[in-house]
Amino acid sequence: MTTPDLESAIGFSLGLMAQLITNIKLKVEHIKMTLVKTIKKIASRNSCILMVFTLVALSITANAKGITACGNNTAAAKLVQLIKTHKNQQRVVLNCNEKLNKIAKIKAQIIIDNQDLWHDAGHMTPNQLLRKHGFKLPKTYPTFGNQVEALAGGEHTAEAVFEDFINSEPHRNLLLGEDDFFKSQDQIGAAFIKEPSTDHQYYWVVIIADEKENKAKQDIVIDVKPPVFSNKKRKRGKEIKDKLYRAKVRRTRIN
Repeated sequence: MTTPDLESAIGFSLGLMAQLITNIKLKVEHIKMTLVKTIKKIASRNSCILMVFTLVALSITANAKGITACGNNTAAAKLVQLIKTHKNQQRVVLNCNEKLNKIAKIKAQIIIDNQDLWHDAGHMTPNQLLRKHGFKLPKTYPTFGNQVEALAGGEHTAEAVFEDFINSEPHRNLLLGEDDFFKSQDQIGAAFIKEPSTDHQYYWVVIIADEKENKAKQDIVIDVKPPVFSNKKRKRGKEIKDKLYRAKVRRTRIN
């Protein structure tokens, strides 16, 4: 092969190699772009999935907060839900109140500690108890009275205790707002405590109140009757105390 032919062959080979390298670069770039697009799609898809899971988690958290905000546990929350959604509920709004939840739990513990399922357990009326723990009841609520609290002992489910409450006219008036005085109350809290070693074992406290001035005109203080006792656990001493309690509140009037 002559020198010109060799140079021509080398030039041709170099041209082919350059073309091959160019093609390889183009293919690599194409592969790179394809990979980038694929990764973006996967990332986008995963971000959507992640977003869905995040929204679900937030929803579950919100629901969980909603439950605990209406009571000290799920049993108390269930009772609050039954009260709020009853077909005869007269209130348009009944908001869960964290402070009333805490006070309801305090009251339940007082009852257990003193073994006294009564509104004035611990030598303090419900109205006094609310004020002591920072809930600002209006002055129209008498010190020695109860226009805010429903108590029950002995029932182990929210459905059962709610039925007991509804079958008691004074408790029904408070819980469902059947009287104008009670209807204006728009804050609720509740507590449920189980203590097997005690007489009633299951203790329920519901508090419905408000901090605004109650404009409902009442001659005699509307007072919620003493607690609901299941399984006929009311004792003779309690019955006597019941009569004395009601006699006292009948003599108490709203200023």
